[in-house]
Amino acid sequence: MKKSALFIICFLLVISLAAFNRVRAEVLTKDFEILKGASFAEISNKLKSEGIIRSKLIFQIYSLITGKAFKFKPGRYILNSNISLTELTKVLVNGPQEISVVISPGMTVSEIDEKLSALKIINSGELINSGRSLEGYLLPDTYHFYVGSDINLVIHRFLENFNSKALPFFNNNVNILDTLILASLLEKEIPDYEEKRIAAGILLKRLKIGMPLQVDAALLYAKCAGFLKCPKLVEADYKIDSVYNTYFYSGLPKSPISNPSLESIKAVLNYKKTDYLYYLSDPKTKKTIFSKTLDEHNKNRAKYILINR
Repeated sequence: MKKSALFIICFLLVISLAAFNRVRAEVLTKDFEILKGASFAEISNKLKSEGIIRSKLIFQIYSLITGKAFKFKPGRYILNSNISLTELTKVLVNGPQEISVVISPGMTVSEIDEKLSALKIINSGELINSGRSLEGYLLPDTYHFYVGSDINLVIHRFLENFNSKALPFFNNNVNILDTLILASLLEKEIPDYEEKRIAAGILLKRLKIGMPLQVDAALLYAKCAGFLKCPKLVEADYKIDSVYNTYFYSGLPKSPISNPSLESIKAVLNYKKTDYLYYLSDPKTKKTIFSKTLDEHNKNRAKYILINR
């Protein structure tokens, strides 16, 4: 029998047997890693031992016949236990795929940690326990990471983006941390840019005259260290003894309460001076209602807040 005919027969045999790899009682998701410098034999053994392939021999024959055996790329992969040999070898040749992650304005470090760990980009808690003060510096944007990324590389990518896109807006006379704290407060309370500028002017005026900022969003942060799963504030919450309780303590909170967007940062840097000293949000329209006096503010509270409770 000619060698070419024998090759074709072997190839067809392997293709037909490839379906053997799909027969599973239960489909599992596997976190699989190819270490840099791993040999073809080591990769084959690991695929077998971790239950991703059912036959090491069939996998090796197929990989050799198709010319893919020595083209597998190192990195972390998320694989299904019922993946076919055709799909498996294609994935390993293409290499780990980047995961696109959208960090929304106002997300906290803990919420970002939860999102990244759910996608298996980092382990749960790695961002929170990195030992670095990151709240406010993880600029909302679309990022691209790999499964099992090193936490230091993830942080570096975040900070590199902040330095590239946000830092140019700060001049030498601006306190970056104070600006981020104010921007983070606005991010959680006001959606409109022009209204943010007015509110930024109000908060800066309060700081100047020693008046408490009285920002509910900061109190929510004190209560839950986040916002997605935090219940509404109740009367007892206003007595929480926390540096984030801006009813209890004057001045700025000690750190940002979220990661603000460029828009919120710009609103603080370009704040608008007005005669207003108070503001509240209409629960129905989300429009910000501004007041010049406490009496006017209390009337607005009765009109927009108390009546909707």
